[in-house]
Amino acid sequence: MAKGERMEQLPLLGTCPERRRRIVGFLGFFGILYDAPVTSIPVRPSICTFGYHDRTSPRYWTICRYIEGQGGTLRECHTDVRGFVGKMRALRAQWKTMKSDCDTVLVTFPGHYLVPLAWLLTRRPRKTLLFDAFVSLYDSNVSDRRLFSPWHPRAWMAFLMDIVSCHLADRVLVDTQAQKEFFCRRFRLSPERVEVVYLRAREDLFKPPAQQRSAHAAFDVFFYGSYIPLQGIETILRAAAIVQKNNGHIRFMLVGGGQTQAEMRALSQALQLQNVTFRPPVGIEELPSLIRDADLCLGIFGTSDKALRVIPHKVYDAVACGVPVVTADTPAIRERFASHPLVSLCPPGDPAALANAILERAHRSAMKRPSDGQNRSSHRQ
Repeated sequence: MAKGERMEQLPLLGTCPERRRRIVGFLGFFGILYDAPVTSIPVRPSICTFGYHDRTSPRYWTICRYIEGQGGTLRECHTDVRGFVGKMRALRAQWKTMKSDCDTVLVTFPGHYLVPLAWLLTRRPRKTLLFDAFVSLYDSNVSDRRLFSPWHPRAWMAFLMDIVSCHLADRVLVDTQAQKEFFCRRFRLSPERVEVVYLRAREDLFKPPAQQRSAHAAFDVFFYGSYIPLQGIETILRAAAIVQKNNGHIRFMLVGGGQTQAEMRALSQALQLQNVTFRPPVGIEELPSLIRDADLCLGIFGTSDKALRVIPHKVYDAVACGVPVVTADTPAIRERFASHPLVSLCPPGDPAALANAILERAHRSAMKRPSDGQNRSSHRQ
């Protein structure tokens, strides 16, 4: 196959669009200067991932498999050095040893603050610059997690870095069509420059069990996460309180820790929940067995704008393990799981609707289990 023919199979790595010089207003004070028009540069399938990414994360695994699946060859410029300046120095030193072997640089998530460095390193000789934005810094830290007020200087810096990183890159990657529309609208990006690369479950870890789970009386509901507002753990706990009054055989296990953990534990005590167990975070290698041991997994139930635009990786993981999952009904989730038999949808932020979905799944599971009499009969045989 000719090299030119192979390049056509790589939509993610398409030729750089011509870019025009113009100023975009930023909060009335700042502006972003675009590159002058440049000749389109052909992109060959030789890509260097660039950053301090978590090599085990579902997002990085997805990006690598996506590029390899299209015939791309991957190299990695990665650092674990502490400190931002130290990271930049280490990446720059590594890049010097491999720049002649790569035609494209992909700044990995989280890498908003690294894009300016990558941009400088890819000017001479000119290389294509891709950026896996995945999420917006401002949207995550200000609008969703509310770590800063919109008028805080750190909020302004987050918004500025969103704009700069996206406009310096030749192509920006996000994880849903809803997220793409948000990026194009908020940061004034042309749709041709934003590519959707959906998450995937790590197929080396998340897979159906070798044998069916043995029958048991309890119905186990499993959630894992980092306790950020987007996940809507308060909705889960209030749903557990409703379930507790209706079915004493349903048990909840919440694994993880983070921003709202103390608040959620206090809420659990206030609701006098006897059917909820909290566990500390576990490594990604332990998650598949915990998922397969559950009768039902939970996705996210937050009501923020960001929650409506993402598909949580916990949904992909549960489906890959063959375990039913309930998650919020959002435009993003409908892009991939609108009618999937293992996925049940309920309104975000609605404990009663979530409780009903859990009770319905538990009822279905009970109907499938053999009765005690059948169990005794089969045991005698």
